[in-house]
Amino acid sequence: NSCTGKQALAALKINRLLENKKPRPVQEPKDALRRLHRRLAILLLRIAPPDYLHSGLGGRSFVTNALSHVKDMPAIKLDVKRFYPSTKWAHVFRFFRHQMKCSPDVAGLLATIACFRVNGDSHIPTGSCLSQILAYYCHKTMFDEINNLAKARGGEMTVYVDDITISMPDASPADIRRVGRIITRQSLAWHKQRFFPRWVAKRVTGTIVKSDHIEADKKHHFKYRNTLERVDDPTASIEDRSRAARSAIGILQSIAQIDKRQAQSAKGMSVKLRSLAI
Repeated sequence: NSCTGKQALAALKINRLLENKKPRPVQEPKDALRRLHRRLAILLLRIAPPDYLHSGLGGRSFVTNALSHVKDMPAIKLDVKRFYPSTKWAHVFRFFRHQMKCSPDVAGLLATIACFRVNGDSHIPTGSCLSQILAYYCHKTMFDEINNLAKARGGEMTVYVDDITISMPDASPADIRRVGRIITRQSLAWHKQRFFPRWVAKRVTGTIVKSDHIEADKKHHFKYRNTLERVDDPTASIEDRSRAARSAIGILQSIAQIDKRQAQSAKGMSVKLRSLAI
């Protein structure tokens, strides 16, 4: 089926964004250090998390994060900029020293184990299983303060990695700056700020949130269509087509998680695609 002019233009914009996206440096611990990071992550995950945290936890996901904002309320959204590289050795040390009550030498050792050092700068790595939960706990007091602000005004805040979303009956653009000041006091920066009036659908962690349900973002559907074209490309190698089929299955499963109405059709298409995937 041919796309409308608006659909084609939107697809072109999405493709350009994907093509122009700069690759992020990944610092991944190896061997013994990786095992230490995994052990620390397991121990931190044993701590009962707050209701507002939805990332990296069993039974919670980007979907539960979005569902928390299916409310007839305006909302604000902003991201912590460069969350992992901005979480420094000092943040990690303070967490182990003051929150976990470790002795100074133990806190320093754990911070050194947990952080990546390059060009005189030491921060938590971008490719470790420990980084997500550790970054949260290093800044928990900040997230708690923002959550208390939202609760005091009859709203709800959620956190998904570095993504902060707040739905409140009286939310306004001024609240973005108010939350931003709390973030900067933690020696962090913020960006990608958005205000969603009551009558506007909210874009939250890859979904479109409406007053009574959530939907998959259009970019997921465009990405799926583009992947299907690679699956059906007769000039492509078997390896490329099978790789595209596996990618298409993943996108379909993600869409079905968001929109249960499409779960059955996604299941049928996944069966068909699996026959093409090696």
